[in-house]
Amino acid sequence: MYTDVPRVREKRVIVPFEHLDVVQVPKGTRVWLKGDPYGWHAAEITAPAGFNAYHVRVPGIPHDVKLTGDRFVVRWNRPLADPVEALANGFCDSPEYYEARRDFRDELLRQRQTSRGFTAVLSAPVEFYPHQLDTVARVLSDPVLRYLLADEVGLGKTVEAGLILRQLLLDDARATSLVAVPTSLLQQWRGELRDRFLLGTALSRGRIRLIAHEQLCAEGDLRAHAVVVVDEAHRLIPHLDRTPMLRTALLATRGLLLLSATPMRGDPRILLELLHLIDSTAFPRDAVDAFRERMRAREREATSLEVLTSSRAGLLLRSGVLDELSTAHGNDPVLVHLVDSCRVAAEPDDPAWSKLVNYVRETYRISRRIIRHRRNTDATVEYPVTGRETTFIPLDDPARDVVDEFLDQYRDLLDQGSDPTVFGRAVVSGLGGPRALLRYLDRRLSAPESSDLFVPEHHRALFRTTTAELELIGTGARTALALDLVENALRDGLKVVVVVTSTDIAQEFIQAARSRWPKQVGGHLGSMSPADREQDVEHFLASHGGRVLVGDHTVEEGRNLQDAHVLLNLDLPLDPNRLEQRIGRLDRFASRSGERANVLVVTEPNSEWLTSHLRLLRDGIGIFSTSVATLQQKLSEILGELARDLPSKGSLAFEMDLMALRESLKDEETDVDLLEELESVTVASDFDPAGVAELREEEEDSRSLKEAFTRLTSMRGGLDLRPVEHPATGVVEFDGSAGRSIFGVSQDVAIQVLPLLKRRRAYARAVATSHSGIAPLRLGDPLIDWLEEYLRIDERGRARAVVRPYREVKVPTLWLSCDFLVEFDASRLQAESEAVRRRLRRRGDALLPPVIERTWTDSAGPADHTLLEVLEKPYEGGSDRLLKGREWTQVLAELPDWRVLCEASAEAAWDSLRATPALTTAPVAAVERAHEETERRRAVLTTRSQRLPFATERQGALQELRREEELGAALLGGVREPAVSIVACGAVVLWPAL
Repeated sequence: MYTDVPRVREKRVIVPFEHLDVVQVPKGTRVWLKGDPYGWHAAEITAPAGFNAYHVRVPGIPHDVKLTGDRFVVRWNRPLADPVEALANGFCDSPEYYEARRDFRDELLRQRQTSRGFTAVLSAPVEFYPHQLDTVARVLSDPVLRYLLADEVGLGKTVEAGLILRQLLLDDARATSLVAVPTSLLQQWRGELRDRFLLGTALSRGRIRLIAHEQLCAEGDLRAHAVVVVDEAHRLIPHLDRTPMLRTALLATRGLLLLSATPMRGDPRILLELLHLIDSTAFPRDAVDAFRERMRAREREATSLEVLTSSRAGLLLRSGVLDELSTAHGNDPVLVHLVDSCRVAAEPDDPAWSKLVNYVRETYRISRRIIRHRRNTDATVEYPVTGRETTFIPLDDPARDVVDEFLDQYRDLLDQGSDPTVFGRAVVSGLGGPRALLRYLDRRLSAPESSDLFVPEHHRALFRTTTAELELIGTGARTALALDLVENALRDGLKVVVVVTSTDIAQEFIQAARSRWPKQVGGHLGSMSPADREQDVEHFLASHGGRVLVGDHTVEEGRNLQDAHVLLNLDLPLDPNRLEQRIGRLDRFASRSGERANVLVVTEPNSEWLTSHLRLLRDGIGIFSTSVATLQQKLSEILGELARDLPSKGSLAFEMDLMALRESLKDEETDVDLLEELESVTVASDFDPAGVAELREEEEDSRSLKEAFTRLTSMRGGLDLRPVEHPATGVVEFDGSAGRSIFGVSQDVAIQVLPLLKRRRAYARAVATSHSGIAPLRLGDPLIDWLEEYLRIDERGRARAVVRPYREVKVPTLWLSCDFLVEFDASRLQAESEAVRRRLRRRGDALLPPVIERTWTDSAGPADHTLLEVLEKPYEGGSDRLLKGREWTQVLAELPDWRVLCEASAEAAWDSLRATPALTTAPVAAVERAHEETERRRAVLTTRSQRLPFATERQGALQELRREEELGAALLGGVREPAVSIVACGAVVLWPAL
């Protein structure tokens, strides 16, 4: 027998005898005793008494009573199906429980409203930024979880992926995920998952598996995971070429998130490979030429739309663009109509122009499954990026002339038809300074004849002579200067990253630095084990005061070092893209407001080679003043040109027409900006600025949450969790001692909740984000989620009744309070799993946010304002009387039709609710928003399924269209007829006062 309301709502289940078990009711269990003359009394098991008997604590009786199991009832672990029914049958409690718990339940509802159900965002110690929230919302509202997250370097793709991961695990307790990253980033990801996303338990229990790219091939069935996440996904492509079975496995995954900052105008083959993994139907990997043409067409379109959005563009120029669009998409009737509207528009700011631009942007995007945000856009303007500030440090190295002379002479010795990379490697070493060149010469001279490094006999004299000269003069000037610069920074308590291309030189610098600062120097070298590298990085970032991290080429991609203050370049790589990656380790999220990454560059004004190279980087490319990450393709072309010309031109290869180069890069940047704006801007944002502002406003003031949580965990709230807030730090801790009892819950429930009390938490988000491993007390945190579920199941506070003296009544009168929850009806959503249903439900919650409507009614209708003041007063123990025991005798004598009055008052409450905005104007407005949203999506997908240039793209869009139509119908139905339930009710019997 399972009991909801004793003797009224009970469920009898017949099971085989062998499935039955004899259990002992745990200490602390709440039980119910039949009242006399009516209703039920709440009591508590204090100890077993043997032979199916228990000692029971009954309020009002000074000592425990001994009762057998048939003398009391235990409710099942389900919410009260009908609180009004419970109240009508006298199954009710003190209003103190309701008053102590109501505010916390309201807080949880507000959190659900403002977060739109994205509890992973709320419960992670992260700041809120619009572009990241939009990405999370967009991915998780899609039933098909396959996306390329392509934000520009430093904008937090890891945060987006981590929040998505966290939400998926919250949505489905059985879900698992696989995260594959480059080996060098394993520990960084582990730390982020553990400390920033609080997923350490998921890692230790195997719900998240973190592996290196190379280990993917050995994984089992990838379909077992809810999602597979691949960071630096462009670096995985070579693995796919060698192991086609891995590509097949990735294509078959249930969910796939690829992270890559690959720009839209980067290598089209790489972009196509990534898109193929995300959407193989729309992007067959063998259609490279067609994809290139598609990209070129979109680039032309980007330029055209820029004309239409410019207020300075004349009518003639605009007409030309309209002609181009008509030629390109003349079979699209929607576009033709929009073009015709623009032709008759008199003013450049007429809405017709923006409608056309937005339509072309969204309808003809390369892929709706690329999410890319860029720096300095409306979506990312609030995201603090450090920026860069460069200081050039002059050096007069006595050995520099020897280096330059070697490069010139070696170039003359090389045959015209020789491999240009041979001289290129020599140049890279020479640019690194005399010490780097000396190591290069030694390595070449000691190479065996079978090696590519072997020096031919007619070159050996030059190599030996140069080696001797360098050893005679000395090669330590650059290192000495760098050590002095590091010492100055350490004196100021700064963290310094020293980077050099050569692992050998980096190792030598580490040794020299450790001889001066034994405990302050770490390394990140290719010669170190991954574990040692990560340990040194962790010490570097976590330690207080000045520290040094010395890295070679392995530190240039993927590492997050934004907490460092100074980047000291011992050399400058020949490849501008590598230098951008290097600077980008510090030029990313600004954890310190107002501070820029200080980039130190050693210059040698007397060296033509170094000076011309530096001039190219500084004056031609502009890499030391701003990020050039989006110019990847153009910079690769510059590198190719240098590699080709260095053997024939020497240092003059750097002497390009810098003004023309700067203009060329500016034009390229403009084209990139236009294309990427076109591809990154979505007309309908899933988390708009107003939503972000509302979320931030709710999070700014944690006082109401603290007060509500304090009341909940008090004796009156019936949950003795004992939170203690540290007065200085704001960190909240609990007594999670194993085996301790928790007042208000049974022993078996205490065993469940005690492990959840071990983590430190905070009411204020600022406290959580400024301390490692601190969880905000929000929905999505295991403790808060447990509390939410427990408060739904626990009957305390669900039904209450008091008798209140009131001079203005002549006869006893029953008034009923009802708390109605009005929310999107998620039962209409068709989904293959409850986890997917939760993802889709969030779209419904965004359209129709859940609300609580509270009513006070008697059998005739609502209470007036004067009476409300009396009814809503808190429980007064001195004057109010709990409706229980003998109190029922008087009440039933005056109100013999108690049950009928409760039911009639409840019906009046429902009538009152139907007249509120929650069931009148709110659903109408939500239907309008839902219709606009679904129609906008449907129109775009319909056009894409009919008008995209390639059949594969049209087929992919058609599949998306069908899914969207099914979801749209469910969304409309769910907001048109919301789900309504009574979550709590209470009775106040106004009694004539003397």
